[in-house]
Amino acid sequence: MATEARPAYAPHLDGLRAVSVAAVAWSHWMPAWQFGLPFGAGVHLFFVLSGFLITRILLGLRDAPERGSAVGRFYMRRALRLFPAFYVVLAAAWAADVPLAATTWAWHAAYLSNAYIAWQGVWQGHFSHFWSLAVEEQFYLLWPWAVVWLPSARLPWLFAATVLLGPVARLVADARELGEPFWALVPGGSADSLGLGALIAWLAWAASPQSASRVWPRAGACGLVVWLTLALPEWLGHALPSWLTVWRQVAQGLVFAWIVWRGIAGWPGVVGRVLGHPAVVAMGRISYGIYLVHPFAPVVLDAALAAAGWPSAMAFVPLWRAALSWGVTLALATVLWHVVEAPWHRLKARLA
Repeated sequence: MATEARPAYAPHLDGLRAVSVAAVAWSHWMPAWQFGLPFGAGVHLFFVLSGFLITRILLGLRDAPERGSAVGRFYMRRALRLFPAFYVVLAAAWAADVPLAATTWAWHAAYLSNAYIAWQGVWQGHFSHFWSLAVEEQFYLLWPWAVVWLPSARLPWLFAATVLLGPVARLVADARELGEPFWALVPGGSADSLGLGALIAWLAWAASPQSASRVWPRAGACGLVVWLTLALPEWLGHALPSWLTVWRQVAQGLVFAWIVWRGIAGWPGVVGRVLGHPAVVAMGRISYGIYLVHPFAPVVLDAALAAAGWPSAMAFVPLWRAALSWGVTLALATVLWHVVEAPWHRLKARLA
C-alpha cells in the first residue's frame, strides 16, 4: 500500500453525504413528518461514512516510515478541512446576535457542544447540531493513535470494542437519568456508528474484499430486522426497556454500514443514477457547509423577507418554508465553499 496515498474517489459516497445532510435538515425543519424513521438518522449515516473514510486513511498511514509525522499531517489536514468554515459560521452567528450565541459560543468553539447540551438537558436552538461535530472531534483525538500503532492482530478487537462501547455508554447515560434524545451526545454514545464505519475499512482493505461482500449484505439484513423489531412497539405506543432500546442504534448502524459498503463500488440502477447525479454529488461535496449553516437558514430567510416587506416564513405552509430554507442553505453553503473552504482545501492538498 502506498504511503499516505490518496484513496480512490467514490462519487456515490458524496451522494450519500448529500442524502445524510438532507435528512438532517428535513428532520430539523419538518420534525412532525419523519414517516416513522428515527430522528437524527442522517447524522448516524454520516458517522458511519466518517468512520470508514477516516479509518481508511489511517490504515494507510501504518506503512509510513515516520508514523508520528504522518499522524501529525493527518491532524493538520483535518484542521484545515474543518476549522476555518466552522469558526467563520460561529463568528457570524455571534456577530448577528443569534439567540444563545453570546452565552454558548465558548462551548462550541472548544468542541464541547455535546457536553454542554447533555449537561443542560436542553437543546440549544440554532446551535444544537454542533453536538455531532464535537463528538467526531473528541473521537478522533484518540482514534489515530490506536489505529496507526496497534498491532494488526488487535485491530479487529479495537473496532469490535468500539461498536460495543455505543450501547454500553447509552446504558450508563440512562442509568444517570439522561433522556434518550441525549444518549448519543455522551462520550461513547455514538461510538458504534463510527466503529462500524471503521469495520468497513478493515474488511475491505486490511482483510479481504471477499469477506466484505459476504459480511455486509447479511449484516445489513439482520440490522434491518432487528431495527424493525425494536421500532414496531414504539410505533404502536409501547415503550421498550432501556437495555433493549440501546441496541436500536447498533441495528440502524448495520443497515447504514451495508449502504456505505455498497456505495464504495457504486450502487446499480436508479439508486446509483440518483446518487451519482452531478447535482447530488455537488451537494455532497459541500455537505459540510450545508450542515453548518442549515439551522441558520430560516433566520436569514426571515431577515430577507422582512427587508422586502413580506411576512415571516412562519406564516408559510411548512413544506414551502422548508423548500425556501433549503434554497437559502444551498446559497450560503456555496458561498462558504468558494470563499472559505476551497482556499484551505488547496492548502491542505499541499500537505502530502
